[in-house]
Formats: sequence, structure tokens, C-alpha cells
Amino acid sequence: MTASRTAEVAVFAGLRGPARTFSYRIPEGLEVRPGHLVRAGFGARAVHGVVIALDVPSDRELKPVDGLVHPLPLLSDRQLALARWMAATYRCGLADAVRAMLPPALAARARGGLPTARGERTEPVFAITPAGREALEAAGSKLGGRQLATLRALAAGAITSGDLAEAGGTAEAAKSLAGRGLAVRGSRGVRRVPVEFRLSEADLAKDLPATDPQAAAIAKVIAGMGSGRGFLLHGVTGSGKTEVYLRSTAEALARGRGAIVLVPEIALTAQVVARFVARFGERVALLHSALSAGERYDEWRRVLDGTADVVVGSRSALFAPLERLGLIVVDEEQEPSYKQASAPRYHAVDAALELGRLSGAAVVLGSATPRVVTYAAATAGALTSLPLPERVLDLPLPKTTVVDLRLELKANNRSTLSAALRIALQRTVAKGEQAILYLNRRGFATVVLCRDCGWVVPCPACEIPYALHADGRLVCHRCGRTEPRVPSTCARCGSARIRHLGVGTQRVEQDVRAAVPTARLARLDRDAVKAKGAHAAMYERMRSGQAQVIIGTQMVAKGFDLPGVSLVGVVNADTQLNLPDFTAAERTFELLTQVLGRSGRGDVGGQGILQTYLPEHYAITAAAAHDYATFADQELRARRHFGYPPFGRLVLLQTAAAKEVTVERRATALAATLRAEARGDADVLGPAPAFASKRAGSYRAQIVLRGDRPSALLDRVDVGAEWTVDVDPMTLLG
Repeated sequence: MTASRTAEVAVFAGLRGPARTFSYRIPEGLEVRPGHLVRAGFGARAVHGVVIALDVPSDRELKPVDGLVHPLPLLSDRQLALARWMAATYRCGLADAVRAMLPPALAARARGGLPTARGERTEPVFAITPAGREALEAAGSKLGGRQLATLRALAAGAITSGDLAEAGGTAEAAKSLAGRGLAVRGSRGVRRVPVEFRLSEADLAKDLPATDPQAAAIAKVIAGMGSGRGFLLHGVTGSGKTEVYLRSTAEALARGRGAIVLVPEIALTAQVVARFVARFGERVALLHSALSAGERYDEWRRVLDGTADVVVGSRSALFAPLERLGLIVVDEEQEPSYKQASAPRYHAVDAALELGRLSGAAVVLGSATPRVVTYAAATAGALTSLPLPERVLDLPLPKTTVVDLRLELKANNRSTLSAALRIALQRTVAKGEQAILYLNRRGFATVVLCRDCGWVVPCPACEIPYALHADGRLVCHRCGRTEPRVPSTCARCGSARIRHLGVGTQRVEQDVRAAVPTARLARLDRDAVKAKGAHAAMYERMRSGQAQVIIGTQMVAKGFDLPGVSLVGVVNADTQLNLPDFTAAERTFELLTQVLGRSGRGDVGGQGILQTYLPEHYAITAAAAHDYATFADQELRARRHFGYPPFGRLVLLQTAAAKEVTVERRATALAATLRAEARGDADVLGPAPAFASKRAGSYRAQIVLRGDRPSALLDRVDVGAEWTVDVDPMTLLG
């Protein structure tokens, strides 16, 4: 008797804890392949799942697969291979990795089979009939003025309501004409593009001839299609990276292949999205978290059906079911949002490079300020470097002045605006130009700093800044050391002016109103733009000149390509710089470079003013000089000294519990076990309180593994379900 075939299925059953896969029997006559979406019994209910393997041995009595949801596999062999890579690399369940590749609404929509996209809207269309042409030619035609104008518009080729309105007609008149047999009425599908993804006339004019560096980069990307090679498109702000993406995508399509374009946050990169929609129209599918679950399903289904072959979206758009993939673009590759915060905790850049290897697609990582690990990979030859060293139209980068805030305090200036920034702001507004004021801050913790010499209170064991907690304690989030209170005097200069660092957008707004009372102000932070489309509306206010000065946090550092902005002021550059994290200097440099690059994109030129208590820090001086290479060299030296990436791997282990003593006991026990099993594969740092040591009523602790082979250590030690495992974290402040 022939043994029944079996299928290993990643089920979507809402399981808690580590995701698992389950074996099922394949009924006689049912053709099942890896990647198929199937229905199967799970306890007393039926669930959906994806077949990930066939004929896995089992010695138990197995339930049968009930049937296929869709006749074709929803995941390709290369997507399943990518899921296995994610599960192995990021130490998550294979079912978690598979689930990440499918739209959230899939299971709900697949109850009766897999429906087609149902989000298509229709619009009425009209055409003139032969009788209508005769009526138009008849001098004595009994038509009203509006109907006559509408008939003329139809005769001239008008089709839609918009066409008729532009020609002086109306859709209502066209309906009346259709009732008289002088026109015919029909409908056609129409896909509505959100207003934030539409290009203005000024944006449409940006399709300029490629510069020599752009042309060279495009040629290399095109030559790399089919090879699976990775590229670093390293271009200064305003150098035309988007045009390289567009022309490379056009070539991929010409070769019968598709493209995936990842952007960090869809609302902050609306102009990039708009240019793809304008260039490729209905071939573009948008996949991002701002869509409803149903809308995301509909866009995903358009890709599955082959209607769309250019996918633009945030992190998870990487998993779109494109059949023939030729190009993957990761714009602003340095952005932390490319790292998934929950299982599977993958990094989209690394997953994109792996997908490129599996599919042969060229992978382009674009950034003005790439992560130093990416820069090091390009320097070592693992990625091909594509430099764009100059702005399009030869626009100069803004000259930046560094203001020492210690001197401002000595001059008794208590405002958030230095004298230099206040004067520059007044001159900018008087000339009718625009300004951006930027606060580099994170709201949930801060550092303690001497206002006279810039000394930051450090942990003596780790030489990184202490974090000030709400209860007044100083806590080191690397080793767990604490101090009960802030020192009363500076250990370096003896000053008593020890203060925590941090200021909000509302305080800056007050100072700006005092400095330029007639200026039209706008504030852009998470509190001010909670409504959908608020970021796009704020951009439009600046583009149209309704606002002269915009005050904001990280949201103003990207997505604002405004030729009227001639001044960028950084109110305080230091808060993130002093966070106790290995990426603090890198993130500071990236954000400062990005926001300073918002200035001088038009004919009026630009300038930057950067206020800081640490004017000598290499991240500050390099950002002011727009000098990435110098920053990267110094940052890599510091990383090498401490064994941080790219010179070592990191794994962040975190746990939480309702009782602090439970967390402490659990963390102490695991740290001891890890040290006993380390065998030189990794250093065990901690345990220490997590940066936010209490969240949602739970106490939190963490352990950091740092070394050449931390995963090898985790292969020997089962950390248990109480711990989350984050491989290659973007930050240790989770």
C-alpha cells in the first residue's frame, strides 16, 4: 500500500508563543505544491495556512488537508526560500516569516475562496453617436446651449466628466444626450490615487536629462540585472537618486521584469511615490500601512494577478508576489523603520539583498548618509559603489554655521534661538523666503549635561552617558549601574550648572513668535499631524507659501523638497547624540545632514545654522561640512574599538514581567547561563534595565550579546519563551 503524501503547513491560527508548523495528510487526487494556500482542520475549527514543504516524515495519524483556497501557489519557491532564511537568521518561527509575506486581510477574505480585488471604482464615460454628429451639423438643431457645448466637446474627443467640464460641457447634459440617442454612456474602472501622491506642475518639471554620474549609475544597475548584485547609490541630498530609480525601473519593465521600490515612511516620501505613479501609472501598486487591510489586499491582489508590476511601499512591500523580479530599490536605506519591531524582526535591507541573490534582481540601496555598515560593505567590495557627488543643476550645498550654545548662555541668552539664528530668521522672513527649524530629540528620556563645558555625566564602567529617569535616578542601559541623583557640580570644570537636556516644539514656537511676530508659522511633530494626510497638507502649505517658518522634529528632515527654503536652523543637535546607544553618533549625523540638505534647493541659495553644546564632536563638524567620508572613518574607528557592527554582531534579549523581582531573577539567571556557555563566541553585557524600564505596567530588562558568533551561543542556550530575541538590532534602546 502506497503511503499517503504529507504537507507541512504554516497555519494562521492566532497561536501564542513560538509559531509552529503542522503536518497534514494530502487526500488522494488533490494536487498540492509548496506555496499553496490551503484550508485544514485545527482542533475543532478550520484554519488557513501555507504549505511550506511536502512529504515530511510523520509517525502520527494526520488530519487531511480540506482543500485549496486558490489553484495557484501564492508564494513562490524563492519567497519560501526567503522565509526560511528569515527564520534562520532572525531566530523566529517559519510560520511567522511566511505570515509576514501575505496581506493581513487574506485569511478573512479567503473564507469562500480567494476573491479578486474589489476596490476598483468606476466613472461614467461618453461618446457621440452618428445621430449626434448629424444633430451637431444641423443648423436648426433643437438643443440647449449646455447640450450643444457638450455635444461639441464629445465630437472633439471628450470622454470623461472632467474632459467635458474643461470643454464647457457637463456630465448631466451628456446623460440627457444619451437619453435622446445623440450619445452613448458607459463606465470604466478607475483607481483613485490619494492626493498626497499626485505631482504638482513644479514636480512634473523635474524630469531633466541625466547628469553624467546619474547616467553612469543607471548603466551599472542595468548591467547588474540578472546577477543579484547589490549597489550603494551614495548621493548628496538633492543629487537625483530618484531619477536613477525611475530609469532603472523603466529598463526592468522593458525587459519584461518587475520592480520593488521600498521607501521608509510613505507619508514622508510622498514625492518619490508620486513620481513613480506619474511615470508608470496603473502599473504601480502601493503597499503600505496607511492603507486599510482591505485596500492592502486589493493592491496585493493586483500584483498577484499581473495587473501591477511596479510595487512601491514600506518595509513589507518587499514580499509582494511579483513573478519576474528585475530590480529592488531601498530608498533612504539608513532609516530605522526598515527594521521590523515584532517577530519576525527582520531588517528589510538585508532581506532585500537576500531576495536579490535568490531572484537575480539588482538591489540598489540609496542614501545621502548610508549606515556605516553599508558604507563598509561598499568599501570592502561586497556592494558596488555608485557615487552621486553633486546636486542636480549644480546647486551648492548650504553653508552651515556652528553656534556654541555654551557661549550663548555666558552671554545670558536663555532663548532657544541663538543670536545668529534669530538674526538669520528675521532676515529670511523679511525677504519673503522660508525657513525650517528642527529639534533633534526623543521624548521619553534625556541626558544630563554641564551647560558651561558640555560634559555629559557618564557611566564610569561603560563610558556612555547615563540616562535620566523620571524618578531622578541616573541609569546606565548597558551594564545596569545606577546613581541615585544628579551630581551637583561638573566633574570637569566644577560648574554648578548641571541640567537635563531637552526642549519641545511648543517652547521653540513661542520664541519664534517673539523674534518674528509677523511670520506665518507651522508646527510639524507627531502631535500636530495625527490626521491622515496631515503631512501632505503641511507640505502644501509650505510649497504654496502659506507658511513661512515650519518648526518640527524628525518629520521635517525628509520628504520636504522646497525651493523656497533658504534657512535651516537646528535648535539643539545634542540630545540624540548623547543617548546611551552605539548608533547615537550615526543617527545624529544622518538627521543633521538630511535636515540641512532641505536648504538651498532653489535659486535663492541656502544656509544652515547648527546650535550645539558640543561643537567639537566629529558628528557635528562632519554634518556641518557635509562630509560623510570623514564622519564614517571616525565612526568606524570607534566601532572597531568597542566591537560593534560591522566589527561584531549584536543580539538584544529582552524580557518583561509584572513584578520587578521576577524580571531581575530571570535576567540574572539567563546572564549566568550565557556566560557559562559563551566559549568566546560573544561577550554577555548585562543584565540591565531596558531603556524604558517600565512599560504598560511591566518591568523590563535586557541582555546584550556582542561578538563574532552570538547566534552560535544561542544555539547552545534555550532562552525560553519569556525572552524576545532581536538579531542585528538597530538600537539597544528598545
